[in-house]
Amino acid sequence: MGGRGRQKFAGIPTIRGKFIVLTLVLTVFPMVVQTFTFYRIAAHSLGEKSEALAMQSRQMSENYVNATLSDLNDLTNAILSNPDVQATLETKPGDDYEYLRNDETLSMVVRTQTQTKPYIMSSFIYAANGGLKHSLYQGNASVRFGGLPTLEEARVYYRRLLTERPMMWMVHSPFASAHGMAEDRIYVGKLLRKTTGDYAPLGFLLLEIDKASLFRGLAFHETDGNTQMWVLDQEGEPVYRLPEQGVADPSLLRQIAKSAVDKPVLTKDWRTWNGRQTMISYGPLNEGQWTLLQKVDQSVLFEDARNIGAWTIWTFLIALVLGWMLSYRLSDTIRRPLLQLSRLMAVDGSVEETGSANGPEAPAPVVFNPKDEVGQIGERFLHMMQKNHELYGQVYEALLSRKQAEFRALQAQINPHFLYNTLESLKGMALANGQRDMAEVIGAFGKCFRISLSYGREQISLGQEVEHVSAYVKVQQFRFRNSFEWICEVEEDICEFYVPKLILQPLVENAIYHGLKGRTDRGYIMLSGTREGNMLRLTVSDDGDGIGAERLDDIRKSLEAERGSAIGFGLRNVHERLRHYGPEYGLSVASEPGHYTSVTLLAPIRTE
Repeated sequence: MGGRGRQKFAGIPTIRGKFIVLTLVLTVFPMVVQTFTFYRIAAHSLGEKSEALAMQSRQMSENYVNATLSDLNDLTNAILSNPDVQATLETKPGDDYEYLRNDETLSMVVRTQTQTKPYIMSSFIYAANGGLKHSLYQGNASVRFGGLPTLEEARVYYRRLLTERPMMWMVHSPFASAHGMAEDRIYVGKLLRKTTGDYAPLGFLLLEIDKASLFRGLAFHETDGNTQMWVLDQEGEPVYRLPEQGVADPSLLRQIAKSAVDKPVLTKDWRTWNGRQTMISYGPLNEGQWTLLQKVDQSVLFEDARNIGAWTIWTFLIALVLGWMLSYRLSDTIRRPLLQLSRLMAVDGSVEETGSANGPEAPAPVVFNPKDEVGQIGERFLHMMQKNHELYGQVYEALLSRKQAEFRALQAQINPHFLYNTLESLKGMALANGQRDMAEVIGAFGKCFRISLSYGREQISLGQEVEHVSAYVKVQQFRFRNSFEWICEVEEDICEFYVPKLILQPLVENAIYHGLKGRTDRGYIMLSGTREGNMLRLTVSDDGDGIGAERLDDIRKSLEAERGSAIGFGLRNVHERLRHYGPEYGLSVASEPGHYTSVTLLAPIRTE
């Protein structure tokens, strides 16, 4: 940037204008949008191409295997239609010599037809009319079947071909005597019929096939743990797999084989294979008896997309660093005025003085440009310091008033102690003059004062609170000439727990002045206390006139009102103090007009 460009950029008066120019220079937002869009398009395009190539690969494999199986089917038809085979199976051997000649004839035909098929390892022919001794023919010298099967095993398999399917593919040998043989073989059996006349069944041909040779056309696939090929039978049992170490959940294979019955061809689907997201596709083999399944991990399909994403991120980071360096250089045009303002202003808002050999110089006047944000900050800073000086004076006055109030509060604490000591003196004088009732009342009154003071503590034990309210009741009984009876039933084991002081006296006071007011007969007030789980339940009850429904509803609403209410002031005070411990604590009021009123208090259990 040349000198004229720097002057033009520095001529922008506002900070916002400088950052707008900076943003336009960097064009971060357009770059982010373009980068993200390019990555999404590239990833989508490459992913679709990878998926298409994978499906084409599976279709090529499917065509190859189907062609090989079709060729094998043609081979069995050629063996079946051979005149020597037809003549041999139609005629029952007369003796063992004829049986041996027939065996040689069948072996020659089979060897001639299968010599170009390296995947056929051995063969076996069953003649239905051969009788007990001359029904089984071994096709060549390789006894891969574990020896000839029993006649009954051959007949059972023959009946299966007649009733189920004339050509059957099997992963294992159909004969029980061959169990335990190598699992690198598969077996195909085909029913042999006459080629003329009534096409009556003559027996069956069974071929033993090497899996690796049969499916060697699949070897061009680069298979590994991420890309696999599977050949499944209708039950989902693997016929062949690439690579041989491929692992799959048997239940998933059975599910895929079951789906292939209803939908033989699946071009693409996403499944979870061994905990990894995988694309699968499959197609039919061997006229639907098998399914060719291809599995490709998502990581393989989107590998190129991930590489493009990595290059995109690196490109963005490089551009971001270059943009940061450019913005750092451009930010100097903002930083320099702010540093100049910081040097000019002192902590108290005045201008710093500069010293010289002749003494301090007068502060240079500071002129702020109201169109520049820096200038606006300077003016507001001076105004703020002026307000701070005013607030400082107000805070000082407030602190002084607070100290005076604390002094008056300390002085006021002397008065209750003086009154308490005076009551104790009066009690002593009453006892000296023989006025025991008066002395008891004065003692109870003094005890109320003593517990109320509690050395300034807000928490006292429940036993002290009960003692305080009992002393208060004694004073009121003296006043009302024992017009009511006091019953206190608080469990002793809860008296050691701490509660806020003066929470029972307002409840008892309401019971005396509102519950028993105007009664001519003797009334009862009862205090009960128990423990319920992790809380204390204290109840003050009286047998007075009760509270009307409308008045009771007003009292309950006043307890839950956000602001103070003239109704139930004492109850609300206790209720709010208990609510500080949690919403489950507080007061509840119950009453029945003409019978009783009961106030229940729930408080937390506190040991200190």
